[in-house]
Amino acid sequence: MSDLSPFSDAQAYRAREIEGIRGVRMAAAFGPPAEEYHAARQGAALVDRSDRGLLIVRGRDRAAWLNNLVANAVTLLGENMGQYAFAVNVQGRILFDLNILCLPDAFWLDVDRVAVPVAAAHFDRHLISEDVHIENANGHVARLGCCGPQTRTIAASLGVANLPVLGPLASVPLEGDARLIRHDFAGLMGFDLVVPRGQAAAWWDRIAEAGGRPVGYRTVDVLRIEAGIPWLGRDIDDSVLPPETSQRERAINDRKGCYLGQEIIERMRSRGALARRLVQLRVSQGEGLTLPAPLARDARNIGRVTSLVRHPTQPHWVGLGYLSTSVTGFAEITVGTPPRPVTVCSI
Repeated sequence: MSDLSPFSDAQAYRAREIEGIRGVRMAAAFGPPAEEYHAARQGAALVDRSDRGLLIVRGRDRAAWLNNLVANAVTLLGENMGQYAFAVNVQGRILFDLNILCLPDAFWLDVDRVAVPVAAAHFDRHLISEDVHIENANGHVARLGCCGPQTRTIAASLGVANLPVLGPLASVPLEGDARLIRHDFAGLMGFDLVVPRGQAAAWWDRIAEAGGRPVGYRTVDVLRIEAGIPWLGRDIDDSVLPPETSQRERAINDRKGCYLGQEIIERMRSRGALARRLVQLRVSQGEGLTLPAPLARDARNIGRVTSLVRHPTQPHWVGLGYLSTSVTGFAEITVGTPPRPVTVCSI
């Protein structure tokens, strides 16, 4: 059974379609797709981010312990800074991705909501005698997001006038135990707000009154695909080595030294064993395709489509997928049966 979004009681939360998404019943759409898309591209989109989960890590050993369990360098983070990372197992396979936020007395681990049990079990498994305490904060907080060119105006109304120059995943405390996090989650300038769950409706209405136009999950999906941002469970799987993407470059610090799974990843990286690369693609007709769908050329499998959605303002479908790094050129690539032509753009 899915939980109901904590923002559902807000006066401005008038969803056109509610769906079960990542374990939460939340807005798939608030209005016509084209209107939502233009609101994000031209103004400020207000987004229900209840599809995300939050673990809080406390204790004096938290930095060194966490640094040993993720592929990025946690110990380099300063207060109120953040970074993106992968967590991998001893075989070097991706378990989940996460945003790590360094607060004065804790780390916040922002993960896909459905990955919370996996992440909690993984971290607990590697907790031996360290002074580290892990809390699942999902029942105590709510999260909304804002993105688009006018987002800076809304941030300024909250007292954060320097949003455009904040570093990725930098955070700022606000009144009422809320926290603003610079996060371009849809590829547009944006932020997340993590607020006490009991204040969720009030915060949603406050951002709407400041100019945020409610936009559903489907529009965010389109935007992040256009920005080339892979999502866990769709485009990020349990690969032995993260594929060649800008996401990989941000998630793995090849100079940080030892961490769980590092030996496998470093061995394959040093041998140039990146077998595939993330690409953006367009299909004139995506109806009926079951994902992941194989990409082919001359009847030879050369990759797969992992995400595909109908564009709200253009006469085609947009998606993400992977091509073998051995593929040269993007001509005559097809997907599905009967074969449908695919236009591929490297990211």
